[in-house]
Amino acid sequence: MNAGVLVLGIAAIGAAYAGLVLRAAPTRLDNVLFGALALTDAAMTAWRGVNVLVGWPIVSASVLAPCAFLTIVMAVISIEFTATFPRRPAFERPWHYALLAWAAGAMVVLVVVGRDTQAGFWFTEGVFYLPATALIVGLGARAWRRTPDRDTRAVIAALCFRWISGLSAYMIGPAIGRFELVVWLDTTIATPISFVVIGTAVLRNDLFSVRSTAAEALTIAVIGSLSVLGGGGAVFLTLHGTQPGTFQEALLVGATFVPLALASLGRAMYPRLEKNVLAPLDERRARRLAIPDEPLPTDLADAIAEASRRIAAIADGGAVRWEPACRLAAALADELRTGEVHRGDGELVVPALGADRSLVGAFAIRGGTIDRDTYVVARDLATRVALLVERHQAVSELDDARRLAALGQFAAAIAHDIRTPLTSISLNVQILRRKLALSDDDREHLDIALEELGRLDASVAQILEFAKPVKLVQQPIDVGELLEATARGMSPVLSEKGVALHCEPGDELPSVHGDPHRLRQVLVNLVDNAANASAIGTAVTVRAHSAAAGAAGRSTVSIEVEDHGRGISVDDLPRIFEPFFTTRADGTGLGLAICQKVVRAHGGDIQVRSTVGAGSTFTILLPAT
Repeated sequence: MNAGVLVLGIAAIGAAYAGLVLRAAPTRLDNVLFGALALTDAAMTAWRGVNVLVGWPIVSASVLAPCAFLTIVMAVISIEFTATFPRRPAFERPWHYALLAWAAGAMVVLVVVGRDTQAGFWFTEGVFYLPATALIVGLGARAWRRTPDRDTRAVIAALCFRWISGLSAYMIGPAIGRFELVVWLDTTIATPISFVVIGTAVLRNDLFSVRSTAAEALTIAVIGSLSVLGGGGAVFLTLHGTQPGTFQEALLVGATFVPLALASLGRAMYPRLEKNVLAPLDERRARRLAIPDEPLPTDLADAIAEASRRIAAIADGGAVRWEPACRLAAALADELRTGEVHRGDGELVVPALGADRSLVGAFAIRGGTIDRDTYVVARDLATRVALLVERHQAVSELDDARRLAALGQFAAAIAHDIRTPLTSISLNVQILRRKLALSDDDREHLDIALEELGRLDASVAQILEFAKPVKLVQQPIDVGELLEATARGMSPVLSEKGVALHCEPGDELPSVHGDPHRLRQVLVNLVDNAANASAIGTAVTVRAHSAAAGAAGRSTVSIEVEDHGRGISVDDLPRIFEPFFTTRADGTGLGLAICQKVVRAHGGDIQVRSTVGAGSTFTILLPAT
């Protein structure tokens, strides 16, 4: 009885660590794999505990058969975990499928041959368990060599120890006649050691301290154990305190809900337990809980300042700065968009994601104390600041829209009034140029006048186009053909400017639905801008590729126009799509605004990344059909 309770307690500790790791970083592959590994091991340990409680030996066939199948599942997860920890990409798909096929074959062997016979035992050991352990140890040795981090090495060592211990228990134990004793040692010593060492090291990788990890895991394990024991107690009392019949059956059905009710009660009480039990044991947790949870000021600048002050307080005076998304390096921004923090060179960068999981900015913390409590405070405050930024942007965009609507109507009226006399002036100058017998020098003045009139007419046409609603003649569009047609038309223009044009239309792209004429106008505008920003002898690249599915689940086609020119300054970058904003002496500031308007009319979006002195990349995202 006591031994069974001990084994169930070990299973509860494993499940607690799994829950902590999954909650710490639910989107990280290695965290998800460890969570699955720990839950599987905990389930196998719990199965042993339940069987011991009802009086079965721990090495009975009823215990070993399910454990054999779960061990195969654990092996698959362990191999993938060892290959991906920490923060490494997953197995390539062919290797992943090969691993699953190997595991499926081992399960078939278990069903057909069985493991209770001498031949079946050695066959399954030789076909799967022994090679799987060797593969885990080999992958662990490779991971050990490529990282000096102590926590990472502790995970690798503990996982290899877990598998070597388990293999030894099931291979050496029967050979020396101490099978049950060795299995007990593996269950009560090797299993909890692997849970604690691996779980703690993984959580330290997620900024948990050893003290907070142990305290939180123990608390969750106690809540889980009490929930299970409460359910078991309810069943025991029902069976021994009532007579068989309908009433007893109804009570047994009700008893199955006792663990769920106790777990829900434990979850509801957890904030109080954290404040009254865990906080006194962990000074950092106590300081985090003591930070006032008051709303941030409504003014955006004041809100950022107050959030920075609160983060600096928990970080023991570390330097805290707010970085808008437009000022973040492209590689860093891509990393933060996943919701993961960035750690490096004594700095922690916590992303601020908006309501639609878009990156709004980030808090960068340098120096001081950087741990899980600092991260939790910064994460919560970053979320609040992101919502304030989005609300501020929405209000600002609404005000801008009203202002621009009035300005656009006024500009359109002026442009319409100007265009008729402008056309008349241009026609009269052309008539005079033909009729008057002027010298070449005098005729040049009329040519300059006509050229300037043409430029004014183009500017007026842009104003009128911006003021009008976008009307699309929609049809299926082959994106590759669209890019190639644009490149054919623009290559001579760029050649005159001494700039090369490279076209990479991509392979097997999905089609988009839209107006090819308007989209080509957008590309021509972007390519022309890129050429004007580029130095002689450089190149502009137009490429297309399939992009990942967005929040709505639809795949998109990404079209990029990349140059290596002078780039866009940090101050100008947020304003480049504003109507009438331009840095060119001869520009109207409407080209990019019209591009954005046309792309959004297609249900897409246009984005820009730029580094001063290194160039810019404009990206058009269009929904695929």
